[in-house]
Amino acid sequence: MLKKILFCLSVFTMFALSAAAQNPKAPEGPSTQAPLVSGVDSVLITVILKHQQDKNLPEIRRILEAQGFWDIFPPQDVKVVNWTLAMGLGHIITLQCPAGAIRRLNLALENGAWGAFDTEIYLTYDYQSVWQDYIERREDAKEDRN
Repeated sequence: MLKKILFCLSVFTMFALSAAAQNPKAPEGPSTQAPLVSGVDSVLITVILKHQQDKNLPEIRRILEAQGFWDIFPPQDVKVVNWTLAMGLGHIITLQCPAGAIRRLNLALENGAWGAFDTEIYLTYDYQSVWQDYIERREDAKEDRN
């Protein structure tokens, strides 16, 4: 399953990079800061950090601190859209990630979270506007039936 997800992410990254190459921008010079996340060349990624049931909270915290998790996650150019803690499951984090930062995100998780959490990563999108539109059309259709 993880191979399939990583394959989809790599294919998406290739498409995003080829689209960016077709619209080159003049460089403004070297920068020491990561580029700002824009909606055009970024993806939403949901990361689930599942609690390992054989570890208690102090053990998990020790592992995260020893591996420098809080220093490397999320990478500098990745924006946290939402971070929820689900009791009995773990952390559910939605990130807006530039296409070129997917590798850095993966390395941050591998180097910082492994050993403390089981990780799952999903390419996601915002469904709220689709859902709201459907509910409005459904209500309009219901009124027409009456």
